[in-house]
Amino acid sequence: MDATGRGMQLRKYQPLLSHLQRRKGRPEMLSFEDIEKLIGAELPPSAVKSRSSFWSNNYRDENSHARAWSRAGYRVAYVDREDRVVRFERTH
Repeated sequence: MDATGRGMQLRKYQPLLSHLQRRKGRPEMLSFEDIEKLIGAELPPSAVKSRSSFWSNNYRDENSHARAWSRAGYRVAYVDREDRVVRFERTH
């Protein structure tokens, strides 16, 4: 993905970053549907596949979704793909 594509992806997840920043460090449990409402789009299939690394806290350039929660000072602490929920916790 080129720099333009990465920038567009980062903007896609900007509402999630903003939401987590407003939490001021408090843990947050969100359903996949909640996240989709925040970003105004469906999560990619990789977010719901059981062996996917979508929810890893690796925020390399191509993982703009992980960069969003990382920039907000959060990490993914728990994911339940069957119940379609994710828990974000403060990194420090």
